Amino acid sequence: MFNRILVIGATGMLGRPVVTRFIEAGHTVRILTRGAEKAKAMFGDTVEIAEGSATDIGDVRSAMAGCDAVHINLTPATEYTATSHVIEVADGRLERLGYVSATTLSEEARWFYRTDVKMRTEQLVRDSGLPYAIFCPTWVMETLQNFIRGGKWALSVDGRNPPQLHWFAAADFGRMVAASYEDDRALGKRLYVYGPEGITIGDAMDRFAAACYPEARVIHLRVWQARLLAKLIRNAELAEVTELIEYLDTAGEHGEPALANELYGAPTITLDDWFKMPRDEQGGFAH
Repeated sequence: MFNRILVIGATGMLGRPVVTRFIEAGHTVRILTRGAEKAKAMFGDTVEIAEGSATDIGDVRSAMAGCDAVHINLTPATEYTATSHVIEVADGRLERLGYVSATTLSEEARWFYRTDVKMRTEQLVRDSGLPYAIFCPTWVMETLQNFIRGGKWALSVDGRNPPQLHWFAAADFGRMVAASYEDDRALGKRLYVYGPEGITIGDAMDRFAAACYPEARVIHLRVWQARLLAKLIRNAELAEVTELIEYLDTAGEHGEPALANELYGAPTITLDDWFKMPRDEQGGFAH
């Protein structure tokens, strides 16, 4: 049992269920966040809240005081800098460093900025000299909600060669990650987290809308159409999604989930199971 686990990126889609599982396992959890009020609304008094930025080494140093494990779950905009700060502050004395990466990484795909950032951050972790575990999840089911607009319509960008992605539920991810902190079997490993079914994004979107938003119309766009639309309406979010879909056409999924499944139990929640779950349970949140 760790004395105290610091979670950086605790309020996000893949951070919140991990924090919930840490708490259930009896760990003392501290979170570093710029949004203390949001964190308080999520977790109440079940966590310690350190308000600050993960890209400010002073804030990281203050948050890490008294912590013997750190779990990092951030976006490409901040994860490299934050991880370098954690490693510098730890100075070789941290008992566990966990980092959430991705399953699509390869040297051939480093042209995509997200991939390059994650590969450089992984290298930082491996070279840190700290006991570490790297988690490489594919696509989480909770992202489907982001495609729905006002409950009336959804936009799906379909690639030329869409891969079958093994969607997993955040609740399964939280369970597996938290379990890995209970022993040393994950140390020095990349653990791939794949859900039970391979489904394209377009098919998953159609199924989600039919099950949860039957009144919503799903609009399917090809990559070139979405790119043109994003430019015309000056929508940065759509432009980023389009670039990601184009990347997935060639990147796909890499790695083998057998080790993570053997050590911590394979994800079992299917898309159909997830559709039927209450919203608070879908993300593995406290309820």
